[in-house]
Amino acid sequence: MKISRNTVMAAAGLAGFFAVAVPVATASAAPRAIGTAAAADDESLEKRIAADLKKDSTLAPRDIDVDVKDGHVTLTGTVRTTAEKTRAAHLANVSGVVSVINKIEVDPKIDQSKIDTAADKTKSGVNKAVDATEHAAEKTKEGVEKGVGKTEEGVGKAADSTADALHKTSAKMSDAALTTKVKSRLSDESLLKGSAIDVDTSNHVVTLKGTVASTVAKTRAGTIASATDGVTRVNNQLVVSEAK
Repeated sequence: MKISRNTVMAAAGLAGFFAVAVPVATASAAPRAIGTAAAADDESLEKRIAADLKKDSTLAPRDIDVDVKDGHVTLTGTVRTTAEKTRAAHLANVSGVVSVINKIEVDPKIDQSKIDTAADKTKSGVNKAVDATEHAAEKTKEGVEKGVGKTEEGVGKAADSTADALHKTSAKMSDAALTTKVKSRLSDESLLKGSAIDVDTSNHVVTLKGTVASTVAKTRAGTIASATDGVTRVNNQLVVSEAK
């Protein structure tokens, strides 16, 4: 069996293609794996450095941000002294770190600023509490005033009712007293002896009913009732019963 020259050359070409293609595919996968590992390392470094800064008694009160990219650490934030800034950079320079870029600012009054801020918040809270208390006091005062007004109104109505009741009671007592006085004076009159006279008083008006022996006796009874203190008018309804 003879193999042509063209067949041999074609086979050789295919072998060369596979020999080149395989290494290219392998080489393209390597950067992805390295990039993923680098990102994981950056995140791990960032967490570790941030934790170390928070554990440090000097730097714990400070607000320091940590950012890591490809092993390069960037520090930002504010500290009180240059020594604190230097210490932060020292703590950030852990194993695996390529470089530390220290952008932390130094502010000697940082603690005072925090105190002032806290004081302002406290003052604001106190003012709000005072305002709320004053508002509640005004509401209470308003309620008390309304209550007093209602009480005064109630007392006034009660007083008016009491006065009216007393006036009516007094009037009744006065009418009763007048009735007694008129009856007493009529009984003392000799001209009216043996007469059956009924006396009724209402609002100081005396009404005489019954029978008397003569017209003179009727007139005399009316005169006696009219002359009694407190009597304003006499309604003389006495009937004369002439003796047979």
